[in-house]
Amino acid sequence: MANPPGPGRQEHTERDIDPYGVVFHTGRWYVVGHDHLRNSLRNFRIDRIASTTPRTRRFTAPDGFDPVAHLTSTLAQGSYRWQVEVTIHGPLDEIARRLPRSAVTLTAQPAGVLVRAQADRLDGMARLLASLEWPFTIHHPDELRQALKDLADLLTAAAQRRPEELPQ
Repeated sequence: MANPPGPGRQEHTERDIDPYGVVFHTGRWYVVGHDHLRNSLRNFRIDRIASTTPRTRRFTAPDGFDPVAHLTSTLAQGSYRWQVEVTIHGPLDEIARRLPRSAVTLTAQPAGVLVRAQADRLDGMARLLASLEWPFTIHHPDELRQALKDLADLLTAAAQRRPEELPQ
């Protein structure tokens, strides 16, 4: 498998992996498996793989290996641009069903549920929060407030647009 340059990489790398599973997570596909170059379990975004070469050598995934659990736990440890803290004023059990456990930590508090998350982009966090039926209070980052305002502007424009205003 050949990986083209990406964030943090300056050149292509050739990898020999034993693919243990393919996982769809937060809008992206990943292959999870043993990387012989690093001699460890690794995750590779499929959209960053430039080419593959099948081989005849056989391998066996470790007993009980769960590619979804491995991927979500390693992604949760990654470094993200934004550390987000929001209190959602609703019931813990219902909020827990609506938010991806791999992406957030939830703590019950008297005022609601404290949500801690990490994000590369705040527009996605704004959309996630806007999709919930409970009110919420942003603790930080303050930039999340602007991302919500931008989303509100887009939604307001869509609500006001009439079919006759569309270009023909």
